[in-house]
Amino acid sequence: MNIYEIKSDYEVFKFFVFKPGSTSNYLNFEGQNLGDNWIPLELEIFEEKGKKKDKRFEDFDASCYFDGILIVNNDLKRIFEANYSEEIEVLPVNTDRGPYYFINVTNKIISIKNVDKMSSDEIMEMVRNNRYVFDLPIVKKQAIFRDSKMSASYFVTDSFIDLMNNNQIKGLRYEKVGHAE
Repeated sequence: MNIYEIKSDYEVFKFFVFKPGSTSNYLNFEGQNLGDNWIPLELEIFEEKGKKKDKRFEDFDASCYFDGILIVNNDLKRIFEANYSEEIEVLPVNTDRGPYYFINVTNKIISIKNVDKMSSDEIMEMVRNNRYVFDLPIVKKQAIFRDSKMSASYFVTDSFIDLMNNNQIKGLRYEKVGHAE
């Protein structure tokens, strides 16, 4: 069973970045519920300075330029709520492109095999080389999750990718980072 990280399809679609001067504490988002203290993220479409004509599309359904910051439009928000309501929290963000939402994955599990026995160097090598080994009995019924130790990233399985593809979701790509055994 393969496991993937969600990424922006930045070669085909434009994507959101933080507005200049934005003061987000997104580095502290580790899968905890944020709703009670939520201050909406301030986002804008990335514009490359000096580039005359950017041919990338702006009609994306989702943007995930930063690890663990998945931004979705209203249609995709409904898909997430219908399929993953127990694993996520949906929070509004501020953009000049209409309503978008931050998907906070609260499904945080101990999924990486033997991570507690790994040295810092072994963990860094695993991350750098995308050679995660996940615990199959724990992840086999998952679609989207965070690992309790590597909580910055959103991991997904084929069932998540199939749902996105079946709904023709635009703006995301999936990078294989490991497998489950």
